[in-house]
Amino acid sequence: MSSSPFRFLVAGWILLSACGNTSPRIVLAELDYAEVANTTGWQLRIYGDGSASLSHEQLPAHHLHYPVGSFSARPARRIVAKCRQQLISPVCTSIRFYNSAVHEVEDCPCASGNWANEVMEQAIADMQLAIDAGASERSCRMLLRQWLAAR
Repeated sequence: MSSSPFRFLVAGWILLSACGNTSPRIVLAELDYAEVANTTGWQLRIYGDGSASLSHEQLPAHHLHYPVGSFSARPARRIVAKCRQQLISPVCTSIRFYNSAVHEVEDCPCASGNWANEVMEQAIADMQLAIDAGASERSCRMLLRQWLAAR
């Protein structure tokens, strides 16, 4: 029983085309990062592997580090790519994205949408993750006190 090589070629092509992913996918390197900063002094840096660091400009000695997989920087990359240069208002949240593949920082000084606020609130709500990963409980208390004072 002999099979023609053409038959294997066609079967392979059908298999590859059926398994192909047609939707565009954003791939992040571990060295990529997104910075979310608001006008009240909060800064959240989300790395390509999903880990993050939270700090406040008035408390430079206190910061929290979140474990791998806690956050995703993909939405930040999309927001920065679609950002239109808008006027900076007192309530703007800026997003910066560093793309390690091209060694370039893209900046959106006044991001639209709710993602930036939601991810910042998620970081505050998930402070226990940082403590479980070895962060300082004192830093957590100091940052939480700063967050509550601003509310």
